[in-house]
Amino acid sequence: MYRHGHIVVTLIAGETLPHVPNHLDCLVGAGRATGRLDGGPIERAIVRWAGGCRCTGVFHARRSLGRIGEQHVGFDDLEERLGLSRTYQIELATPERTRAVVGALRDLAQIETAVEQTLATVPFAVAPPVRSAIHRLTRDDAERPHHRVRAAEALAMEPGIEGVTVGIVDSGVALGHEELQRKLLAGFDTVDLGLGEVGDGLRLVGDSRGTDFSPRDDAGHGCHVAGVIGAQGWRIPPGIAGHCLLLPIRVLAGAEIGQTGRRTGVGALPDIDAGLKVCVDLGADVINMSFGTPASLVDPAGPPPHQAVVRYADLQGCVLVAAAGNSGKRQRFYPSALPEVLAVGSLGEDNRRSSFSTWGDHLALCAPGERIVSLGRHGYKVSTGTSHAAPFVAGAAALLVSRAWRRGARLRGEDVRSLLVRSATPLAPTGFDPEVGYGLLNAAAALEHLDRAWAAGESLGRST
Repeated sequence: MYRHGHIVVTLIAGETLPHVPNHLDCLVGAGRATGRLDGGPIERAIVRWAGGCRCTGVFHARRSLGRIGEQHVGFDDLEERLGLSRTYQIELATPERTRAVVGALRDLAQIETAVEQTLATVPFAVAPPVRSAIHRLTRDDAERPHHRVRAAEALAMEPGIEGVTVGIVDSGVALGHEELQRKLLAGFDTVDLGLGEVGDGLRLVGDSRGTDFSPRDDAGHGCHVAGVIGAQGWRIPPGIAGHCLLLPIRVLAGAEIGQTGRRTGVGALPDIDAGLKVCVDLGADVINMSFGTPASLVDPAGPPPHQAVVRYADLQGCVLVAAAGNSGKRQRFYPSALPEVLAVGSLGEDNRRSSFSTWGDHLALCAPGERIVSLGRHGYKVSTGTSHAAPFVAGAAALLVSRAWRRGARLRGEDVRSLLVRSATPLAPTGFDPEVGYGLLNAAAALEHLDRAWAAGESLGRST
């Protein structure tokens, strides 16, 4: 879904707009979006085709995070090389001329890329309800998905450590939920979508104007994801990441779907990218991303969504996990299709691909994704979709990172990927199948593989 009237531009290396304030500073009133750009060809092109604009920088500088009013200065060499220091979001005065502005900017020598903004959603396409004879869910029903990935055995081997953080980049969490007490770090909110309709029958509800930094969930999606990873275990199974702490980063606003009263999450890609970078710079070791944008909406003249910030996260040592999508087709959604990301699909109880689970050669592995019992904004709820399969993998990744930390090592994303796919319960004769990847997550076997690799003298990770 396109966000008409909003574009993202990245200038070529060596070009920058040093006076343009950062998005995070504007959220707290320490900066104001500006219509003054380069005073030259970029500004003239926008004025000619759209009459004017408002512009902010998408990314903060790592060393300046939290320095209110100065978060747009002090970028390091990596941020410069990846283009994070020279990426801007621009709101046009005349939305109807968006594509004309994009075309005009692409003709300028100062512009590396220019694209119209799109909106990412969860659960991308609504996963259909899975029919079952069960009318009232029991504790056994809640525990079954955890049993299938050997979560209890994994936690007995490695309970996780509080020094390892799992970033929940999503629609926020229920901050006062009893299952999340003493599990949450202070989070962040980068959402700034405005009010009202955002297209395709979605109407924004709750906090969507960027007036605070509280990652309170208005959709219920992030709560469910967080419960799979980090619940205390009072009335549902304990989160698969054990004692690891959660860092909630709210990048998706709540939105009602038509007249149904059902809620989903929706977010502008620059807001999501800003939140991902905050998550990395606040020290997340593992990041779960249960949202996506279909490849069909990606402008072939621009980069894939989230590419630069995902590369940044990978180079900083983060393990990146994303839901594959709920289209049921052979298709690519971003960020799950990026090479640095572990793409996770959903399996039914028969260990076959769920009918809604998106698949393809980029799929790494699968986890249970049907009728998963976890947290709601109030109490508990059951949900279905690859959004709820991905957090099983993110939690298992956190246990691997924890076990490595006990030995004074930090696993790289490629190490975690290798351990998880090598230890997965195979579901295809050839080992890999584009419908199910390398098989079903086996959290306990992944830890066993890590122990054997160290015993065999394999070099994994780097010293902490």
